[in-house]
Amino acid sequence: MACRLGDLARFVDGRLLELEYAENPLHALVPPQLAAPTLLTYVRGRNDALRATACGGILTEARHRGALVVGSPAIVVENLALACARAAEFLPVWRRAQNDAEQSAPDRSAGVFAPGCAVAPDAVVDTGTVIENGASIATGVRIGSYCRIGAGAVIGEGVSVGNRVRLGANVVIGTDAFAFVRDGASWRRVPTFGAVAIGDDVEILAHAVIHAGVFGDTVIGAGCVLDSHVLIGHDAAVGAGTAIAGHTAVAGAARIGRDCRIGGMAGIGEGVVIADGVTIAAMSMVPTSITRAGASYAGSWPAQPRQRWWRQVARLRRAAARGDGLEQLD
Repeated sequence: MACRLGDLARFVDGRLLELEYAENPLHALVPPQLAAPTLLTYVRGRNDALRATACGGILTEARHRGALVVGSPAIVVENLALACARAAEFLPVWRRAQNDAEQSAPDRSAGVFAPGCAVAPDAVVDTGTVIENGASIATGVRIGSYCRIGAGAVIGEGVSVGNRVRLGANVVIGTDAFAFVRDGASWRRVPTFGAVAIGDDVEILAHAVIHAGVFGDTVIGAGCVLDSHVLIGHDAAVGAGTAIAGHTAVAGAARIGRDCRIGGMAGIGEGVVIADGVTIAAMSMVPTSITRAGASYAGSWPAQPRQRWWRQVARLRRAAARGDGLEQLD
């Protein structure tokens, strides 16, 4: 039986505004192109507040009812993210769109495939690319020319990789996002509808992890270099030519500009925006955006202009040398 709008409203615990639409089949209301990554059409405002509608404009929070087309069917919910997570469970046809047309197996003569690698039948691997032993390439993946995919690397569904990209051993690209919403006393996973897009001439060292986007693609710009154990969260974007040292974590929806340099074990907060050419010292914490291009920041909490940080360190050292009682804090 076809899924109907009234059924969806009950499942997501929402209120259908136009009751005459209750028996309408959902496939007649939601265009097929909204079945895939654009299912969640979020507009992110300040503090990443949910500011728009979802599921093809059917689900909305009461405060954003005005975002819908007048007279359109709508289900008003209290928590849009939770409702989307429930809807995705209820409507498997709204998962990433699959091409049901029969396709012949792609030509594998262009790449070099080591024994033990697993490559999906519809994955595209271009000329001169080497897939090392134990690597796993999922359905819908596209890998450009003259790449090297390291042993044990995992590339998830729908990921696109540019030309001349090197992925180290056990790199994971396109794993499910760390995206959960509270549902009573438990956590409910928000399904991942996006993927990862990697530009040309990128190098990602061993054991780095890049989460697939929830609302769109996670993007790594051309010419970036990511050290071992770097973590890039869902829906983040790293600008072209940026270098990120080992064990740095970039939270979801962060935006890092072009030609930035980020030291090891730094932490970039959720939704933070960093201007082009910024340098961030190792072990710095960046909970708020950095808007001045070319700035140099350091500090464990919070990150601040580098010179200000070192002046504060110098003051603390002088105070300790004078015996101002700081030793009591030890």
